[in-house]
Amino acid sequence: MLAILRNSRFRLAWLSYTASGAATSLTPVALTLFLLDTHGAVTALGLALGSRTVGFVLGAVLGGVVTDGYPRRTVLTVASAVRGTAILASVAAFSVSLLAVCAAILVAGIGEGVFRGAYQALVGEVVAEPDRQRANALSTLSNRLLLVGGPTAAALLYALVGGSATLLGTGLLWLGSAALALRLPRGEPPPSNDARRRPFADYAEVLREVARHRWFVAGLGSLVVWLALGFAVQQLTLPLVSRNELGGDTFLGVALGCYSAGAVAAALLMARWTPRRPGLVAFVGLSFYGLVPLALTVPSLSPQVGAVLVLLAYFLGGVGIEAFNIPWFSAIQREVPPERMGRLFSFDFMVSHGVAPLGLILLPYALTTVGQTPVLLACGVLTLAAALGALAVPGAHQLADPRSARQAEVDR
Repeated sequence: MLAILRNSRFRLAWLSYTASGAATSLTPVALTLFLLDTHGAVTALGLALGSRTVGFVLGAVLGGVVTDGYPRRTVLTVASAVRGTAILASVAAFSVSLLAVCAAILVAGIGEGVFRGAYQALVGEVVAEPDRQRANALSTLSNRLLLVGGPTAAALLYALVGGSATLLGTGLLWLGSAALALRLPRGEPPPSNDARRRPFADYAEVLREVARHRWFVAGLGSLVVWLALGFAVQQLTLPLVSRNELGGDTFLGVALGCYSAGAVAAALLMARWTPRRPGLVAFVGLSFYGLVPLALTVPSLSPQVGAVLVLLAYFLGGVGIEAFNIPWFSAIQREVPPERMGRLFSFDFMVSHGVAPLGLILLPYALTTVGQTPVLLACGVLTLAAALGALAVPGAHQLADPRSARQAEVDR
């Protein structure tokens, strides 16, 4: 897998991505602890973290406008520089007002939303098709490992040096990410001149590209169901199940650790294995996450059996998500023309993450009025059904639209 780092352009981009991932893994815990210490209210924490989510969605929208209209190097550099500067500004904002903190975090979220789509599009450009799955697997692996160690490192840094110094460190990491991206070769033309001259008018071009790939539409629908129902409901219920049925918050950490372990295992597997039917692997993998809400219904009946099933479900959920993500990113990089690739990635992130917060808003009412077990069962079944149902769409098994393939042959 590490042989892909011989590609100098990918190596620089990956190092920039890894520095960015390190900062991303530190920031939520550092912000949470600093906000609770300085403002003391959960409401303030919700506003600040919500600002980050809103910023990410806005960044994905902006990424759909700029990612294909400017050189990838420029987009990555500016996005990381914006995030680093915003987090450094947030340190001063803590002494001003909560509104100033939220504004700084929102700007940082915008940079994050732009960066992700541009990075995935750059991988599609600089890595040859046979090596893309390994490149995506390495990116996923480094990100997952950082997400495992980052929160603990952030808590230790906060205890040792305080909130201001920890946030200063994360800001400097993002500026380092920008410096690495700036070292990418100059002079690369933008993938699409039209996207720069008429950015909003040509967004319709992206919608036409989306419609061409039925497997993409099906996959995006499955992702929305997973994020808005399967993922959101476990965010709300795992802390409650851990405290009420399984002995406390320690179990929550163990369960999330199992999820990360599964994701790392899948990334290592996908770096060495290219399935003949990548879509079949991807959608079956995504369906595994439906087991998480289903398993969370068991501890109320049998805590001992439930604990084992929940940990197993989280491990399989982690395996499944990366078994989906890696072929999914590789398919977009293979099937979508370079001049529209960045905007399609941004569209993916915009839709999936833009709809996801609706689950966090609506599910608490369902949990209160209908009850925890029925809601968990419904979310689990719908997550399973959405992922497996996508396999009925033409082209889903290969993550390649048959119509596109035939047209490509005609064009030749």
